[in-house]
Amino acid sequence: MESPEEIGANFMVFAGSSERDVLCSKIFWSSLTLQPPLESRLVSGNMEQRLRPAGEPRLRRNYTQQQLEDLKTEYFLWEAQREQDIEQRARYLQKAKRREEIMALLKRQREDRIKKELVSLGHRPVIVAEEPRFSTPGTDVLEDGEAVKQLS
Repeated sequence: MESPEEIGANFMVFAGSSERDVLCSKIFWSSLTLQPPLESRLVSGNMEQRLRPAGEPRLRRNYTQQQLEDLKTEYFLWEAQREQDIEQRARYLQKAKRREEIMALLKRQREDRIKKELVSLGHRPVIVAEEPRFSTPGTDVLEDGEAVKQLS
């Protein structure tokens, strides 16, 4: 057994302190006591330890079933991709056909326009261009100089 002096060495004594100080210090030290580690507790607030709610029993699949499902999924995706490619090819063909129709229409319109211009070529009025009345910069300066002399 330990002696009372050895036991007293492990505890803090508030000798000469007021009752209020003793009460406050006891509350403080009791709040600082460490909780036991999670491993030693019986119940934890951690959600991972809780069991899932009971539901329908799940069938466990073996490796072969998983492979079959993967193959079905791949085949489904391949079929969907193939259908998309076929649809896209059809759209491109429609666009190409539409473009050819537009080009043929533009060609016909151009040919019609050329024919009309050839027919009206002999009946166009002749436009006689007048000589432009331009003055050279030197003559303007001389005329301005003469006007200034007459004023003075």
